[in-house]
Order: sequence, then structure tokens, then C-alpha cells
Amino acid sequence: MDMTGVAAARPVEWAERTVRRARGTLAATATVLAMAIVAIASAGPMSPPAAVPDASWKADPALVRQAQGQPSSTLRVIVRELTPASDRAERLVRSLGGSVGRELGLVDAFAASIPGRGLEPLADSPAVLRVWGDARLTSHIVDTRKYDTWSANTIWRGAIGANGLGGPGKNGAGVTVALLDTGVAHVPDLEKRVIERVDLTQDQDGLDHYGHGTHMAGIIAGDGTASNGAYVGLAPAANLVSIKVASWDGSTDVSEIIAGLQWVVAHRAQYAIRVLNLSYGTDGTQTYKLDPLDYAVEQVWLSGVLVVVAAGNRGPSPGTVDKPGDDPFVLTVGAANVHDQNAGKPVVEADFSSRGPTPDKFAKPDLLAPGISIVSLRDPDSTVDMFHSSAVVGTSYFKGTGTSQATAVVAGIAADMFQQNPSLTPDMAKAILLSTAKPTSSSSHTPIVNAAAAMSSATTYAGPPANVGLKPSTGLGKIEGSRGTFHVYSSPGAGNAHPKLLRGEYDVFWDKWVPLSWGSDAWYSSPFVDYTAETSGWDTGFAKKGWHGTGWDETAWDKKGWHDAGWTASTWTTYLYDLSSWG
Repeated sequence: MDMTGVAAARPVEWAERTVRRARGTLAATATVLAMAIVAIASAGPMSPPAAVPDASWKADPALVRQAQGQPSSTLRVIVRELTPASDRAERLVRSLGGSVGRELGLVDAFAASIPGRGLEPLADSPAVLRVWGDARLTSHIVDTRKYDTWSANTIWRGAIGANGLGGPGKNGAGVTVALLDTGVAHVPDLEKRVIERVDLTQDQDGLDHYGHGTHMAGIIAGDGTASNGAYVGLAPAANLVSIKVASWDGSTDVSEIIAGLQWVVAHRAQYAIRVLNLSYGTDGTQTYKLDPLDYAVEQVWLSGVLVVVAAGNRGPSPGTVDKPGDDPFVLTVGAANVHDQNAGKPVVEADFSSRGPTPDKFAKPDLLAPGISIVSLRDPDSTVDMFHSSAVVGTSYFKGTGTSQATAVVAGIAADMFQQNPSLTPDMAKAILLSTAKPTSSSSHTPIVNAAAAMSSATTYAGPPANVGLKPSTGLGKIEGSRGTFHVYSSPGAGNAHPKLLRGEYDVFWDKWVPLSWGSDAWYSSPFVDYTAETSGWDTGFAKKGWHGTGWDETAWDKKGWHDAGWTASTWTTYLYDLSSWG
């Protein structure tokens, strides 16, 4: 059907119905790290619904508007098929005057180009579940994909005095780093040192289908097995506990993050956890003094765990530091550009790295670390891997850019410090890292981590601890205030109800939000415990209650196209896992 005729009869109706119906569907999408972070419009499990209602809701509203306004234009789209093994959708695209591009098997979809007037008949086809735009829309997030083609960064370790790390006594042995992220893939560089896997998502497998968590794990603790020692993490003998809070699309809710933090507090002693790496953030502006997410990271800190948080990838404008990186207690890390140091250029803050001040006027981030084209572990066929082919290094490694990578660098150095001096407290470790950091030429005057000096001071530092006089959070604010502007869809409990846009004072299961308890046994009475799978190492045996999980809302999805899948989290430091970037 020619879209021009439809536009005259119902210029707005179709687009309005698109938004209304999309919020009740189980159709899923895909996103990529920033976290930063871009978001995606997934709304549930990969299996198609039993019946597909009035098919005209199936196109992206922004795409509909473009097609109506420019029926002769060429649209780049992603088409999700009802039956991937069939070629009905591909044949339809060609019959409409379009062309078929790359297969996207991860999400049962393919890329295509179609004329604007072909959008409605394509969306109306019973062979098609959903159509999204594959063109960049406006966004304030810096696109870090440009760094995919930069050469692998081989000077960053020397730039921060980390070349001496990795040997006996400086390799993190005996220390466990908790990684609250997208899971960890089963790769040789981490063999036998992922000592526990926890999964709060619908996958219940502990594995990384997004690719972000695996990259962080390699920077922290990869031992270089697959590269004959060419690419080694900062603490290659450290153990990891992986707490998975997001699946293949990177979507997660603040309530899941807080539950993961509660798990860390309850199991800190059992697994000798000394450091928590959190490359996640939101654009919430609620004061830290009340915020539930800020309160949660403070509870982890007060339990004796150094919390290292990504600043976010929303720079370079001031006031863009992500929550909970806005919390004054935690150690907040921004990304530095050290790539050109061999050419005599100064170390500066990366253009995408978020800047303070925070809403409470704290000068965050606390310090910088290398964060551009950092080589670490690849997670083949993950979301990030699919959309960043130019970042692949060999067969087992991958270049990532963002404040997430910078955060993992500091987390690895911290693990080595705790190995050297097990009596360090989080406040002392933070004070050492800040007092030994080196000045940079960044406009914010944020210093860069100095690994050699920090290690030297780990057993000799006699100065004051960090955080003296700070007022702790009460956590009595709104969970909605922690979320900021990005929301997910979620199905109530483990039932089969359609997902709803999660807003207000509810957790991810649509139960009334109740602040969690933080005692050593509190996790076992948590509402999340029945939906969380745990297993040691790479053993199988996950058997917890399943649920439909989360998916991104249309507002977040409209920020980026599919080709932006990347490294960020507020998306893992966007916005909960940003497509434009990592970290």
C-alpha cells in the first residue's frame, strides 16, 4: 500500500497506535558499551507471541514519521522475522523495491533498505514481528565508535606506571573482585578464577551475551593465555565473582542493580571480596543524601569493599557524571586519552568522559585512567561483538573505549594494592590512589592514576583516610529518582503478563519498592532471591524461578540506531548500556 495515501487519511493515527501497542508487546530488540550507554527498545523474551495483533503497531514511530514525510526516501531498517528460517520477509523487502543486508541472527533479524512507501506493507506482513530504524537519530552522547579503528593501545600501561604489575606479589592473588555487569563468557584467560556466577536476569546462565562484562573482566584479571601473554590484565591472579544484571540487550533496572549490591554485602566474607567494579550509571539527579542507589553503594563501601564506579560517557559538558558515580564516598573514574603520549602530546581527559560537578557540588570524577582502544577479552557473537567488527583483535580480543574500561583499570590496580596490604580499608585505598595520582592537562584538573606510586604507598601510607566528615545517604528518596530518564519494560513476577513500562515506586517485578536490608543474612529474605541463580565457577545447575526479564523503552531506543551497539551502561554508563560506546 502506498504510504502517501495513508498519510492523508490518518497522518498521526498510525504512529500513535505504534507507541500505544508497542508498550504492550513481547517483541524484543537489540542494543549493544559507555558506560556510558545506549538503550534499546526490547520488551521481553526472544520467542514470538502466540498471536500477532493488528500488525500496524510494529514499526518504530520515528521511522513511521520519516516514511510519511518522505515516501520516496530510502530507509535503513532492521527487520525482525516471525520465522527466521523462512525467507518470506526478505522476499517481501525485495518486492517492495528494497535490498537485504546483513543477517542479525542474535536477534532473529536482518538489515535492509526500503523506500519510505514500503514501510507500511512491510510492517503489516504476518512474516514480520517488528521494524526499527537503523539510522542515527539525535543524541547528546558522544559517539565512541570512531575509536574502533584506532590502533590497539599498547602504551597505556607505561603511561600509568603499571608495567611492573602482574608478577609475584603484584598480581592480585588472594583477592576477589566482584564484577556487577552483563556476566562473563567462558574464556581461557579467566579459567578457574571466576569462582562464583550470580544471575539476576531471565537468562539464569551467568554467561555474557552482551560482551561488556567479559571485556571488563579481562582488563581486571585476564592472564593472557590466548595471546601468549601479550594482553594481560592488571591483576592476572585475582579471582572474580560475576554478578549478572543485564542480558543481551544491556537493559536492567536500578532495583536489580541494588539487589546485586546487596548480594555482594551478604557474600563479601565468603568470597574474600575486596573490590567492586561497577561500570553502570543513570542520569538521575536526586541528591545522594536520599538516593537509594547511592545508599546501596555506600553500604557496600561500609562493609569493607572498595567500590570503583564509572563516571559515564556523557561528556564533555559539566554536570554529566552518572549516578552512583555522584556519590562522594565511592571512587569515581573518568577516562583519559593517553594514546598520543608517544608523540609528545599531554595526557588529557577523553572527550566523551563525563564531568562534574555533581548535583551536590562534588568535583567528580576522582581520578582518570586510560580508556581509549583498550584491548581485552572478546565475547564472540555477543551484541557488542556483532556491532563492532572493526574493533576485533585476532580471534580472542577486542578494543573497547569508555569510562567502563578506565574503571576496570583502577579496579585491577586496587586488587594488587589489597594483595600487598590486606589491612587496607576502602577509605585508605581511596586516599592512596588519590594522593599518588599524577596531574594531567585536563580542563577539569582531574589527575590520572599512578599504579607504581599507589603500589609503593600501599604499605607505607601514613596520611589521613578519605571521606572524613562526609554525610552518608539515608536511602529514603525515590527509586524513580535513581532511574533518571531511562526506563525499561518488565513483566510482573514470573507470570506471563505483558511487560509494562516500569515507572514509579516499584521494583523490577512490579512489587512496591521497599528499601532492602543490609545485614549479613539480609540477602536470603530479599524479594530477588527466588529469581537469582547461583553456581560455582563454570559448573551448571542453575535452577531458580524464571521471569521474562527487562527490555528498553521506545524513548531510549529512539536515541540511537542499531549500528551504535556499543560500550556504555545507563546504560552501562549512559544510560544503562549505551550503544554508542563502551563504558
